[in-house]
Amino acid sequence: MPAWAKELKEIIQDQIDTNLTLSLKEVSQSLHVHPTYLSREFSKYFDDLSFGDYIRKLRIEKSIQLLDDPKYSLSEVAYLTGFSDQSHFTRIFKKVTGKNPSAYKKNITKGKADTKGK
Repeated sequence: MPAWAKELKEIIQDQIDTNLTLSLKEVSQSLHVHPTYLSREFSKYFDDLSFGDYIRKLRIEKSIQLLDDPKYSLSEVAYLTGFSDQSHFTRIFKKVTGKNPSAYKKNITKGKADTKGK
């Protein structure tokens, strides 16, 4: 793995929670790597995904953690993970996981209620 890819992985991990608008152009400037090169090479080192798909995957992973917490509504989870609105979040969540976030949240809540009764 080249040095820029290692540094990029660190940048993404550091900023995914706080910089919800992380862009390829912005990251390429901080790495001093041309955006076209970065875009072309990115998938080789990041799960065979494009930059945008990789960031969306991380956002969905974070949303799954937030859905575990009953204090967050779906719209709050969408906002906290950088989606522009709940419908966009729902569409991407379903595309990545195969489930609607509301059904996912319901199953979590039901599972927790089932284990409390035992």
